Amino acid sequence: MKAIGLIHTGCGSDRAEDEQAIRDVVIQRGYDFAGLLTVTPHTYMPTTLIVHTAAQHNATVIVAPSIDHFGAAAHAVALACVLATPSITVPCTVGRAH
Repeated sequence: MKAIGLIHTGCGSDRAEDEQAIRDVVIQRGYDFAGLLTVTPHTYMPTTLIVHTAAQHNATVIVAPSIDHFGAAAHAVALACVLATPSITVPCTVGRAH
């Protein structure tokens, strides 16, 4: 499965630790890593950007350091992709061709 990483800078966590958490999940679960997306509190339409970026990379999984990095987008993004963090995996609730 192809995955992209997601970091939301508004979560106030350490960037290096966030990137390491994403790398660890990617390696542990055997995902094919397709890149990293960073959003900020000022990102225009972050939900659309996250889903669009995943589609551009043919990614079916979005990996973040914690569910907090998805913010209000979590439910909407789960309609298109699996959400993966070190402690939880949220399956895609609608599904898509894999």
